[in-house]
Amino acid sequence: MDASLFIAQRLIEKSSKRFTRVIITIATITIALSIVVMVCSNSVINGFQNEISNKIFGFWGNIHINDAKISRSFETIPINKSSELVESISEIERAEIEDETTGEVFKSNGGVKFVQSYSFCPGVLNRKKTFEGIILKGISQDYRKEVIEEFLQEGEIIKFSSAEESRDLIISELTAKRLEVNLGDYVIINFAKDRKVLKKRFELKGIYKTGLEEYDKKFAYCDLKVVQDVLGWTDQQITGYEVFLEDVNDANIIADEIYENHLPLGLYAETIQEKRPNIFEWLGLLNINVRIIIILMIIVSVINMATVILIFILDRSHMIGVLKSVGFKDWTVRKIFLYQSIWLLLKGIFIGNVISLALLGLQHFGRIVKLDEASYYLSYAPVDFSLSQILTINLIVIVVTSITMILPTYIISRIRPIKVLEFA
Repeated sequence: MDASLFIAQRLIEKSSKRFTRVIITIATITIALSIVVMVCSNSVINGFQNEISNKIFGFWGNIHINDAKISRSFETIPINKSSELVESISEIERAEIEDETTGEVFKSNGGVKFVQSYSFCPGVLNRKKTFEGIILKGISQDYRKEVIEEFLQEGEIIKFSSAEESRDLIISELTAKRLEVNLGDYVIINFAKDRKVLKKRFELKGIYKTGLEEYDKKFAYCDLKVVQDVLGWTDQQITGYEVFLEDVNDANIIADEIYENHLPLGLYAETIQEKRPNIFEWLGLLNINVRIIIILMIIVSVINMATVILIFILDRSHMIGVLKSVGFKDWTVRKIFLYQSIWLLLKGIFIGNVISLALLGLQHFGRIVKLDEASYYLSYAPVDFSLSQILTINLIVIVVTSITMILPTYIISRIRPIKVLEFA
C-alpha cells in the first residue's frame, strides 16, 4: 500500500485534538450544505422550466402555421383549409436542417404528433352589469380532446354539430370568478361586425385553468363556426394550424422543414418560442441564477477545504517534521493531507446528495412548498430529477476542489524538520 494513503487512513480513523474534530465536523456540514443548495436549486429550476413550458406547449402547440403577413399574435388574416397540407405535415417522422454557415447537419429526435386548426376572434363577455374582454379561440372537430381536458377543471368539452354552430363555451376559472358564473349559466358575448354590435348567447359548458394568468384572463374556447360567422369567413377559412411534436426540442428543426418543404407561398411556420418569447426569455434567465449559485457554492467549498487542509497541516506539523527527517519527500507528505482532505470532501458530498434526494423526493411526492400561482404560474415548487446533471455537479465540485487543495499543501515544503523538532 502507498505509504501516504496508509498514514492518511490512520489519521482519518482518529484525530488527536478536539479542536480538529470540530473543524472536520464543520467542514463536512459545509460541503454537504453546498451540495444540497446546488442540487436542489438546479432541480427546482429544471422543474419550473419543464412544467411551465409544458403548460404553454399544451395550450398552444409547438409550431404555428399562419399567413405570412401576420405581424401581431392575434391578427385575423384567414388562410384556406387544406387536408393535403395537414396530411403532409402529419407524416413528418424525422427532419434535418443544414447550417448554411458551417455546413453542420442537425437532425430531429422525433416527428409530428398531430396537426389541428384554430381561429381567433375578439369579443366582450357580458354577464348582468359585468363586462370582460375576451379572445375566443375557435376550434372544430379536428381539435384533440386531450389538449383541452389537460386543463379542464369542471364540465365538459364543446359538443360539435355538422349542421349548425354550437353555442357551448369554455372559459377560464379566473374569468368565471370575475363574472360570477357557474356551469350551465348563460352569457352574452358582444362582437364588432360591420360597425355594429353583434350579440351571441352562449352556455357555459366547461371551466379550464392553466395557471398562466396571462392566458387565463384572455382566452375562451368556442365552436370554430362562431368565429367564422362573426368574421364573415367561409367554413374553409381559419386563422392557422397548431402543430404538436413528439419532442419539444425539435421545434426549430421541424419548423424549418415545414416552411421549406411543405408550405405553399404565403404561409409561414413559427415556433411558439418565437411567437410567445416573454415567458421563455424569463425561463432562460433562470439558468443564469443556477450558474451563479453553483459558482458561489463551489467557491465556498474551495475556501472551506483550503482552510481545513491548512488546519490539518498545522495540527500535524510535528509529524511532518519526523517524516521529512526520515527521508519522506515533500510530495509524499503532501499526498497524506490531500488523501485526508479528499476523503472529507467525498464524505460531505455523499451526505449532501443523500439529504438533497430526500428533500427533492419529499417535495416531488408531498408538494410541501407552496407558491403563489398568480406570481409563479404554479401552485407548488416543482422538481425535476436529472441524474446526469446531479452527477455533473458532483464531478465539478470534486475536480475543482481537489485541484485547488494542492495549493495549500505547498506550505509543507517550507517546514524545516530541525525547527519543528526543536520545539516539539
